[in-house]
Amino acid sequence: MSNTNSKTKKAQRTNRTILAIIGVIVLALAGGWLGASLQGGGGGAAAASGGASANGAWIEKIKAQGELRVGIASAPPMTAEQPDGKMGGPNIVPLQKLADEMGVKFTPVAAEWSKMVSGLQADRFDVAAYLDSTSERSLAIQFTDPVYTYEGVFIVRADSGLTSVDDIVASGQPVALASGTSYEPAIEGLGVELLTTESIPNAVTAMGAGRAVAAFADLPTLADAAQKDPSLKIVVPDPPIFVQDSNYGVNADIDARSLQVLNIAIQTAKNDGSLKRAFEEAGIVEVDTLGDLQMQ
Repeated sequence: MSNTNSKTKKAQRTNRTILAIIGVIVLALAGGWLGASLQGGGGGAAAASGGASANGAWIEKIKAQGELRVGIASAPPMTAEQPDGKMGGPNIVPLQKLADEMGVKFTPVAAEWSKMVSGLQADRFDVAAYLDSTSERSLAIQFTDPVYTYEGVFIVRADSGLTSVDDIVASGQPVALASGTSYEPAIEGLGVELLTTESIPNAVTAMGAGRAVAAFADLPTLADAAQKDPSLKIVVPDPPIFVQDSNYGVNADIDARSLQVLNIAIQTAKNDGSLKRAFEEAGIVEVDTLGDLQMQ
């Protein structure tokens, strides 16, 4: 009998030891899950975003390289070569402020419209400025919230007598525009011949030289050209044939947290008036403020 009691007590001690070990393991696992939840917002959220360490990875990359590289193509006055020879313009104000807040250098990188997406993919720059969000581009890159919304217009010679889209189409002559721009399909859809150039200013030059009957682009850029050259006038399509949000383009693999930081920078520049002031100082005009710049 005593021998049986001894075996029973020994078995009980063994069971208690096993249960104690299991308890320690369970507590350790629970502690690890809780720590991950507190740091990453929960195991599910961390897994969905590729892990807490990946959240904000793009921002950390910018900090590590010590500069925010922004690809800028020519569309004056929104984006253009500045007096110091570098590319700039009012459109990039949110990015300049963000670079300052991050304590990194703002580095403009001259680019062409047709190579903005490939430039992002090749890591030539971190952000593409004044880039229209389109379905085709969104298959390759991501976009921020809109920075500006514009209407597409034509620019013609003041002595051309062309006052409408119908007049331009009926002329049977080519329409000039920058290659790779988002509005190229819309103009091609009018049934006109396209004369593509490397930049918007080159398209305006081609039109002025008689190689095209008109040039098509965003209103701010063509209004700026008309302000500088009284021999040119704006033709506003009625009804509009192209209205587009202009955003910032970023690489396809940017993490959600970093994209949010960019969007907050844009919204902050809108809310504090700095973006609006920059547009006004650059002479950005809208359709209802064209005045004598519009073809009558």
